[in-house]
Amino acid sequence: MTTETEKRWEWEAVEPGPSGEKLVAEVTPESIAGYAGRVRNPNPAYVTPHDGDLAIPTSIFNYAQLRRNSVAEASGYVALEWVKENPRQTPFAKCTARWFAPIRAGDTLTNSARVLEKYERRGNRFVTFRVDVRNQEDVKVAEYDYTCIFEYAKGQKPV
Repeated sequence: MTTETEKRWEWEAVEPGPSGEKLVAEVTPESIAGYAGRVRNPNPAYVTPHDGDLAIPTSIFNYAQLRRNSVAEASGYVALEWVKENPRQTPFAKCTARWFAPIRAGDTLTNSARVLEKYERRGNRFVTFRVDVRNQEDVKVAEYDYTCIFEYAKGQKPV
């Protein structure tokens, strides 16, 4: 049973548009090197970077995390992964990223996520989020669309 204060963010309640809280991340030589180590990229440019050096393009997933719960909260709900009663996953289905400007050590990145769309395909229900990443000059450096399976088709078992 769901409590009055805990409204589940089920597929029917998801609406395109609302944005979650903004997250600010500092890009430092240390954070670039740390990410390079975690993704096992031995390129010396990333292992020993200096101020102004480029960050690995995929570091947007490190500096600009999706944070679905923040988007759910902005809509007045609790994400299904965080509800107290019968939590469940909304598994990853696909992701598409686009880059517009380089990310460099010394940048301050601000990002926010929002619901871009929801749709059904072959009985499965999906939600796509867009994460927008901007630098300290408000230049869009990247964005990515991240799609989750909110509900499986009847009779289909989650993997």
